[in-house]
Amino acid sequence: MSSEDEILDVLERVIRSVVHVNTVRVLRDRFYRPMPLRGMGSGFIVEPDGWIVTNAHVVRGAEKIGVILHDRTLLEGNIIGECQSIDTAVIKVDSKGLEAAELGDSDRLRVGQRVYAIGNPFGLEGGPTV
Repeated sequence: MSSEDEILDVLERVIRSVVHVNTVRVLRDRFYRPMPLRGMGSGFIVEPDGWIVTNAHVVRGAEKIGVILHDRTLLEGNIIGECQSIDTAVIKVDSKGLEAAELGDSDRLRVGQRVYAIGNPFGLEGGPTV
């Protein structure tokens, strides 16, 4: 199997589990007027009932979280928990029947083995990037 075929196979298995995360938090300018600060990142569905893992820095301080699914559906997300030391956060959306990513066992990886980082931090049409 070629390297390209391998990537395509991996993408095919996880593409529906990759989400785009956008955030808004409101700061105040020097005249105390609201100034929205927007952020974005990526995440992946880990449970079919709306549990999503993302980076803590993506959602830190967010007052509003939007999650865009593979089919372009926009859902509101809520932070369930975060750990700054490993830059990981869990968010929850109100949805059922989502396609969760199959997680592997990182303890079984060997040095030099190929791994892929897949995400959609910019919400680009066409889906995730590798």
